[in-house]
Amino acid sequence: MTQDFLRAVGSHLGRLPAADRRRALSALSAQLDELADAGVDPVAALGDPASYATDLQDALVEDSPAQDARWRILGMPVETRGPVSAQVRSRTWDPTNPQLIVPRLFGLGWTLNLGALAVRAGLIRPDDAGDDVLAHIPPRELEVARTVPLAIARATATALALVWRGLPPTVASGFGIGGRPRGEAPRWTLLAAVALGAAPALWARGGDEPTEDRLVRAASATSLAVISAGVVAATVAQARDPRGRWGLLLVGALPVAVTASLAVVVAPLRSGLRHAWRQAGTSTPGAPASTKENP
Repeated sequence: MTQDFLRAVGSHLGRLPAADRRRALSALSAQLDELADAGVDPVAALGDPASYATDLQDALVEDSPAQDARWRILGMPVETRGPVSAQVRSRTWDPTNPQLIVPRLFGLGWTLNLGALAVRAGLIRPDDAGDDVLAHIPPRELEVARTVPLAIARATATALALVWRGLPPTVASGFGIGGRPRGEAPRWTLLAAVALGAAPALWARGGDEPTEDRLVRAASATSLAVISAGVVAATVAQARDPRGRWGLLLVGALPVAVTASLAVVVAPLRSGLRHAWRQAGTSTPGAPASTKENP
């Protein structure tokens, strides 16, 4: 009963950042344990889960420093903390938040909530990223996920090294909507494009954060690594064929970046679901929501 109540409340906390939601549910879990020890029905003590979640969410949103720190310019959100903040990073992977577009990690504008995209695509359900599922992700698969952006960055650097001598002293700098170059720059600027993917990839490998945050880091780094590879590929191709519209490769890199980022998080999560499902010894539609594998 208490676990059902906890899951029901969690499913209604979509407006909260993932970090705030985890803290709220942790506190609620302790309270529910006390009620269970006393033999008290949680619905009788706290009300129905939906109403309890609404009141809790409203209180936390109003009191949240993160909400106060978010500026707006002409209605557009501005974030100053950047991806170094775990709370800010959690926006890009929040399956319980149905909003696809959320404030970006740094600067002005919006970014994509991969968690909401995964839910809408039917890859996972909002409650499939619970602590029990995360705890069942095999360490090897977590390690593979964190290695993906570094592998892409290495491949990009290796490919550039192989063609470096054949590049002209100046290369394209930026591309317009039609795929044409907007300017020129020394070829060493391509090293900055490689760093765009390599630096986040190394950052994703460091630290000893919770499993969910490590996956979020890996997903963000994977996206940047793919975009870095797209910039290098488009610039090199433009140098070899100046009449082409190779900037269009960057347009194609965007959906690849989103797909790769989703895979980095979803694949380990689904593995965790399978392991949790097997441990529970359940293979029927009656499995608990947080450990039941998606069809």
